[in-house]
Amino acid sequence: MKHIIEYRPDVPPVNEYPRRIVSPVRPSGCCPTHMKRIGHNAVEADWRFYYKRCTVCGYAVRCFYAPSILAVFEAGRELRVALAEMNLQTGGKKRRTRREVDAELEAARQGPYRKKAS
Repeated sequence: MKHIIEYRPDVPPVNEYPRRIVSPVRPSGCCPTHMKRIGHNAVEADWRFYYKRCTVCGYAVRCFYAPSILAVFEAGRELRVALAEMNLQTGGKKRRTRREVDAELEAARQGPYRKKAS
């Protein structure tokens, strides 16, 4: 996603959300108490965020607040693949057969949120 905030010291602050936001380069003393959320939630890379803007001076920032749920699923899938490749076993057997490891690798690559092809 393209970053819509322009930090410019020579132009007055402008709020044209969602197209663009012109902001001063540095926050002022008024910012901690006057920051208001603008717009909707968005996702960039692996994180969800929203924009906040000071109602007094116009300083704007993106506030990242949570990982994207798709990024969490992808990290879980990668962990399952890594564990399957390391051939870890918690049961009574010391080693699994190659067929069992291959089946587990295939299941890990499929992921819990994808339907298996018939």
